[in-house]
Amino acid sequence: MKKEQMGWGYKLTKAYFRWASCGIYLRNYYCLGRDNLTAPGTPTLVAMNHQNAFLDALGVLLSKDDRRWHFIARADAFDIHPLFGKFLIWAGVLPAFRLKYQGEEALANNDETFRLTEEGILSGQSVLIFPEAGHQDKHWLGTFSYGYTRMAFQAAEKANFEKEIFIQPAANHYSEYIGLRQSMLVHFGTPVSLQPYYELYKTKPRTAQREVNKLVRSQIEDMMLDIRDLEHYEDIDFLRHCLHEPETPLPEELEADKLLVRSLEGKDLTPVTEYRLALQEAGLEDRVFKEEPFGFMTALQALTLVAASPVALLAVWPSVPAWYIPKHFSDKTGDVMLQASICLAANTLLIMPFAALVSFIVVGLLTTWWLGLIYAALLPFLCIFEWYYVQLFKTVKADFRYFRAPKAVKEKLAQLRKNIETL
Repeated sequence: MKKEQMGWGYKLTKAYFRWASCGIYLRNYYCLGRDNLTAPGTPTLVAMNHQNAFLDALGVLLSKDDRRWHFIARADAFDIHPLFGKFLIWAGVLPAFRLKYQGEEALANNDETFRLTEEGILSGQSVLIFPEAGHQDKHWLGTFSYGYTRMAFQAAEKANFEKEIFIQPAANHYSEYIGLRQSMLVHFGTPVSLQPYYELYKTKPRTAQREVNKLVRSQIEDMMLDIRDLEHYEDIDFLRHCLHEPETPLPEELEADKLLVRSLEGKDLTPVTEYRLALQEAGLEDRVFKEEPFGFMTALQALTLVAASPVALLAVWPSVPAWYIPKHFSDKTGDVMLQASICLAANTLLIMPFAALVSFIVVGLLTTWWLGLIYAALLPFLCIFEWYYVQLFKTVKADFRYFRAPKAVKEKLAQLRKNIETL
């Protein structure tokens, strides 16, 4: 079966999103298990955990340059703007209608999405779906809907079970969900062939779906950080951040986190709670107790902030609109997990192109068109500079808070931190 062709417009758009995400928004992008991907043109349904809305799909999109991906996304995303809805359809996105968002009457529209997806799978498309039917707000794996296994088996049934259909397990992971310059990991597992289950499906379809789902879900659980103890999630998440080593690649950090989570099963996490709450009360960061700030270095960092302030002032445009406009709209949704996705999408498609055009015209009219072009090209990098400038400011501010804190408070917190290191 031939692989699906990509037009020049799709290739350019994909390259642009790669540059905007991997070159600007993300600090690092990792992709593991590329060799596990089925060959182009193989009927494949990719099933993935859903941790960060649009960024999850983007991570898969960037995994292979020679492949056109298709996605199933929330139907309300198509209602943001008619032009954006048309862009999603052109990009290979189909709407999924959900009871929670569109109501019971809209669920019938999923029949068309299922039909188109099944036809796409049979034609050799690689289709991505999120079986959790909604993104999570923590590092844990939610309940899977069997809709994805039903689509895959129905596609096989349409072909009279003469074609081999695969479900490809995949997982994603983030260093942090929100904020610029974070790291992202995408991991592809071993494809699960539905062919061995065709006969079982003919007589017991639900049983066949359960068995396939069990295999797919098991792989995804192994590839991701799955903190099942939601009652103590805050303490476990806090502890793993405390124990992270600086500059550790995200894949290695993920493996260390998984070992830590397993080691904490059944343990008393009261020391973690005490330390976490004591830090909050004192207004201090764990970082300063992991490695005590050096006064000379903090002073040098403060001088750096002063020296770099003219550039930081210049970088206010377009940094402020680039961050606060998307934040305004994500806050209105009431879903904090949409913040990163809205920020990247809005800046890539609207804010940065508009800011570049305005800057080019204004600077070009005031000086020369060459300077206008250079300034417009530098805007994304000015945003990165502003981000690091603000992070350095926060670091210096936190260090000075530590220096001013009473000695007794610092000694108590240092002891509480030693207590959590022995868990």
